[in-house]
Amino acid sequence: MLKINHFTKLFFSGILLLCFSGAFAQEQEDRLLQLMKRELAYSMEQLKKQESVPYYMNLRAMDDRTITVVSSFGAVTTSNENRMRTLVPQVRLGSPDLDNFKYNMQGGFAGPNAQGARGVVLPLDDDATDAIREAIWRETLKRYEFARNMYDQAKTRATVSVADEDKAPCFSDAPMERYYEAPLAAGRQKMDIKRAWEQRLNEVSAVFKTCPELSEGSASFSFQVLRTYFVNSEGSVVVQNRIATRVMLMASLKAADGMELPLNRDYFAYTPDDLPDNDRMIADARDMIKRLLALRDAPVADPYTGPAILSGPASGVFFHEIFGHRLEGHRLKSGGQTFKKMVGEQVLPVEFQVYCAPLLKSYADTDLYGHYVYDDEGVKARRVDNVVNGVLKEFLMSRVPLDGFPSSNGHGRTSGGGDPVSRQSNLIIETTHPYTEDELRAMLVAEAQKQGKEYGYYFRTVTSAFTYTGEGGSLNSFNVTPLEV
Repeated sequence: MLKINHFTKLFFSGILLLCFSGAFAQEQEDRLLQLMKRELAYSMEQLKKQESVPYYMNLRAMDDRTITVVSSFGAVTTSNENRMRTLVPQVRLGSPDLDNFKYNMQGGFAGPNAQGARGVVLPLDDDATDAIREAIWRETLKRYEFARNMYDQAKTRATVSVADEDKAPCFSDAPMERYYEAPLAAGRQKMDIKRAWEQRLNEVSAVFKTCPELSEGSASFSFQVLRTYFVNSEGSVVVQNRIATRVMLMASLKAADGMELPLNRDYFAYTPDDLPDNDRMIADARDMIKRLLALRDAPVADPYTGPAILSGPASGVFFHEIFGHRLEGHRLKSGGQTFKKMVGEQVLPVEFQVYCAPLLKSYADTDLYGHYVYDDEGVKARRVDNVVNGVLKEFLMSRVPLDGFPSSNGHGRTSGGGDPVSRQSNLIIETTHPYTEDELRAMLVAEAQKQGKEYGYYFRTVTSAFTYTGEGGSLNSFNVTPLEV
């Protein structure tokens, strides 16, 4: 047994106290955060004087710093640094049982009245206190008017009950959270890496000049430092940073029949230093040229019904679109309810596990873009085991409940000016019985012979995937566009 004497206890207590004091001091010195807290309290106080009183409000601000470099055929075509601050209020009227979002998807983009509910651009200078306050107040009023109109419609519609309507409340309780990350070091935020990446991308994209048949041959670099602020009327305060770096290679050419043939290759990391070196990217660019020339001479595929397999990257896109989106709770309110009544049933082979893990930063030595600590509703992120041994267990939830799933599991997410909805984080698919590519090809051949087919399809790369989960046949579908087959 480990013994800790009185002095050791005092020593560790002192360390914890110093750490807490330091974080508290930084939070108190964060002028935008303190301004948002004051403005939220002021808005709640003023709007309580109205006939329709908010029972909940939040303010969400995004301070986005991005550097972008694009090089085409060995020459820089774009090189810039941008910074923008935007703020989005959310106003909920009525009660958690019936509010303005009852029949309106969270997001504020639905309908002609939504133009004023997409967020506002804030001044970058913290000293512009009056201008920031004015912008927040005006946008809050716009959001309030939008909410009031939607609430009136919701009350009217609620008088007509539909038998299969989701009976869950409109909003769920969540613990009050306090989480604060200090701003990143000023040197890192200056993003003074632009010149180095101009040189690197020119070297990579120059490879495409060796193939005169190409109509496009470019390499792009983006480095984003996104600092988000969240405060709500329940007392939660969440401030966190997100860093994302991406390089994308893009090349295309036209076949003899005029068909455009594009190929992409991308790399993601949290910092530029973790991206592959130029030798790796140049080798990949040369491989893209080789594959494009092969595609140029390949026959056009005829309509086909028969066996097929997907590569790892292609199957990832496939799972994301056909399965992952249909695990998102807000889509199960209406329309795409594929799995709503299948909880506890076998939906995949018993060898399969499917889970979303936002706290996971990397998997199999690969950085993951879907990492976050708190979601965009200020709820702590957690792993959600969606499918266990092939059996459907749980959906991805924001603070909008669903019959049988009354609480958020940290997957309320958004981008830009929309309100958060339930969305995937890092979607992980695992199997206890994996196959090699050679084994899969052999299985494909065997299945083609079994069906009397001359061939089967191997989908190597895909792009332009999308999913619709609304009501009606064409609105409950998905599409994945093949590039190499």
